[in-house]
Amino acid sequence: MKKSTYLVSSLLLIAPALVTAAVVQPAVAAPVAAQPSKIPTLLRDSAALAGAAAKAKVNTASPEARSLGISGNGRIGVQVYAAAPVTAQQEASLTSLGVSVLKNSADFKAVPGADLPTTGLLSTTVPYDKLDAVASLGWVSALRPSLRPAVDVGPIEAESVQLHKADLAQARGLTGKGQKVGAISGDVDHLAESIAQGELPADVQVLRQAAYDDDEGTAMLEIIHDIAPDAKLAYASTRDTTAEYVEAFHELANAGVTMIAEDIALDDEPAFQQGIGAATAEGLAAHGIWVSSSAGNLGGRHAPRVTAIGTGKGADGAVGPFTGCPNAVDNVVKLRGDDTTYDLNLLPGATVMPTLQWSEPRAVFPTAGQGGFTDLNLYLMDATGTKCLAASNAVQADGVGDTIEQFIYENTTGVAQPAKLVVDVQGTSSAKKAPVLDLRWRALSAGVQTIDPPERAGSMNPDSNYLGFATSAGAVNASTSVDPKTIALEAFSAAGPTQIITTTRCPGGKPGPCKGVSGPLSQSFPAPYWTASDGVSVSGVGPFGSGTCPTAVEGQCRFFGTSAAAPSAAGVAALTRQEFGGKIHPVVLNTILAARAVHRDGAAFGAGVLSAR
Repeated sequence: MKKSTYLVSSLLLIAPALVTAAVVQPAVAAPVAAQPSKIPTLLRDSAALAGAAAKAKVNTASPEARSLGISGNGRIGVQVYAAAPVTAQQEASLTSLGVSVLKNSADFKAVPGADLPTTGLLSTTVPYDKLDAVASLGWVSALRPSLRPAVDVGPIEAESVQLHKADLAQARGLTGKGQKVGAISGDVDHLAESIAQGELPADVQVLRQAAYDDDEGTAMLEIIHDIAPDAKLAYASTRDTTAEYVEAFHELANAGVTMIAEDIALDDEPAFQQGIGAATAEGLAAHGIWVSSSAGNLGGRHAPRVTAIGTGKGADGAVGPFTGCPNAVDNVVKLRGDDTTYDLNLLPGATVMPTLQWSEPRAVFPTAGQGGFTDLNLYLMDATGTKCLAASNAVQADGVGDTIEQFIYENTTGVAQPAKLVVDVQGTSSAKKAPVLDLRWRALSAGVQTIDPPERAGSMNPDSNYLGFATSAGAVNASTSVDPKTIALEAFSAAGPTQIITTTRCPGGKPGPCKGVSGPLSQSFPAPYWTASDGVSVSGVGPFGSGTCPTAVEGQCRFFGTSAAAPSAAGVAALTRQEFGGKIHPVVLNTILAARAVHRDGAAFGAGVLSAR
């Protein structure tokens, strides 16, 4: 599969072994900021690259540049967040700076009766030299890069039909009739080929499309159709930004879908809060539209969630001087037992995107305008622990500054490069106690090897932080077995629990600066809800999938990743909902599905392997 146009923090979940994404330039270290800023390091890096290219009159319209939201005319893609829907007057203040507003969440069509987020979110392009001017607008709470969502990875019948006992349900007349299932993914460019091959019905409703390089959306629809052949199908591409991802939910809901399967991963959505993606899905599920999301593929690229307490030492005990680092890396956190680093091995051309978040307010929904009290920095260091290869070091203090650090780094050395992920405590201002951190690293190309043992717990996609309405699906490999009692869990399949934690905040939840007070009681919810099949046979039009794709031969082209599990779960849910009258509320349907699931030991299985009988 071509991944060159899909590099992202918000990604669809192709199984790690299948990723072949394009590469980008190493992150450029940002200067030390004296005060918290609305502009993250990764966005500063994008502006620097765009500015250098514009001044040199170099064409930057490459896949690598597009992955950072950079266009060929010195503009960069920026997601602009605000605490309330952005007004026409506020839009005008942006356009006066030369900003192009591409999408405004205030324009999303409301879903009658559904309680959905009403925060402000704009998708824009900004001249590289106007970032500070945009950030200085009083109504702007945070800026984030526009990093394009990437996709996870007839006669052909998905093995999920047998594994989930859908064949037995179909024999009893259950076919999903009366349900309309919507899917959100990358694209369905070759949908007509799948229809011609007999894999999909001719009446699939495509609400909007995007020019991706494969047909993951088509494969998702094929899985749903195999399990629930009489369910109506609809599709909406996530397109390029978080704003458009949220809009896809609105569009499907207004098109009358009764169920939604989606496989987008938004790494920069809040890890310890319910961000706009999770809140939108939960709001629709509470309204009556059943939602199935992919759990995530970072079960093997995630650190334990630990308390961010500095040790007063360097990485693995290293002593300076530190070179190439914007700050001295001398107060690192223990990430696993007494180990203060996560060791990686980056093969030539390997590209990695680490993301660090912690349990203090984000500056985006649902705490737009708020910020952190503990100043954490994220580094990628060489094997000695004294040289920084990349860094993200935005400042957080006294309730100001977004609590996320993120960068993209490519190994351009031509040889394997040992590296260490390191979290350093730069300061604590008025934090009531040390926060819990979440550290994950996504491979944007092949060759990112994790040396230290990862921790699956807590590795769920942040946009799947669900608390009882919408659902998440882990993945079991149907290419090796269709016996729910013995089928293997995918090593990459993510697990919860979902943790909603705010260790310090401003009094009354007001924006900073302030002296911090303790946050509300934390919440924890098991995740994923259950597991469903991946490794299933698809037509592979596009081409899409692993193996010989496209194909008309069963078993030659397969769909791996929790992206396949989400539509598998939706198909089973469509059969079950029909069985119980067709209109039962998602919470009731979830209870039935969980009770029928074949129990397996281990939290990553959730309630177990889904069963339609």
